[in-house]
Amino acid sequence: MPQCPIASDANAPEAKTPMRLWTVEVTRCLQVTGTRRVSATGRMTTTSSGGNFYVVGRFRDAPVADPDFKLSLSTSVSNADFQLGYCMTGTLERGCRADGRMEMTHYAMIKRKGY
Repeated sequence: MPQCPIASDANAPEAKTPMRLWTVEVTRCLQVTGTRRVSATGRMTTTSSGGNFYVVGRFRDAPVADPDFKLSLSTSVSNADFQLGYCMTGTLERGCRADGRMEMTHYAMIKRKGY
């Protein structure tokens, strides 16, 4: 049985695909309004500084007036928000990207584990 080459071996083949730290770029979002549920698919991106996180997508299942959404989250939280247990805060914008109108509709807050 042939043995695998060691990584420090000079004859070892190079990896064909680069190692990625963030492999999942698509997420599924669920909007719950009373008993009605509408699902959406969104694409996750981060900024180069690493402090901001974005999910941009579109509600396709139901006929809604504003089908597009953008969730912007930031790790820079105020002292008061941190004391309340939040690790990320941000905003949710809804609108139509084709028309160029996006309006902030909700504040978004994510709690730390244990709160």
